Amino acid sequence: MTTSDLHGLPMPILLFVYGTLRPGLASAAAHALVHDLERAGAATMRGVLYDLGPYPAMLRGDGVVHGELLCVHDAARLRALDAYEECGGPAPLFERVEGIARRADGVHVAAAAYLYVGPLGNGAVIAGGDYAVAARLRRPTS
Repeated sequence: MTTSDLHGLPMPILLFVYGTLRPGLASAAAHALVHDLERAGAATMRGVLYDLGPYPAMLRGDGVVHGELLCVHDAARLRALDAYEECGGPAPLFERVEGIARRADGVHVAAAAYLYVGPLGNGAVIAGGDYAVAARLRRPTS
């Protein structure tokens, strides 16, 4: 699935989120997009997670990326999420793709995820594949 494939898209879809779209980690702009979406629980996907500073980037790989599943019930919300992730256009940062997520109960489900297609620059691999842990470790303690 590409980001422009919204016609005929079965709704709702499961969206695997691992970074700034993850409830609890969402920025103000992202919070407005995800705060009222139905949460379908913790999950993992195969991939490698990089820390790019203000946000993480998931690429295809043999590692495990930790995140959550959200239910998206309408194409308009999905278009807004795509815009937030800078999908499409002449220089996209992410591409929404279909994949397989493993829920916490071990069941595998079809889910969409945003894979990074932009430049990695000085991005570093997030050991353990969990942006929530990396973000906590980065915060200064008081």
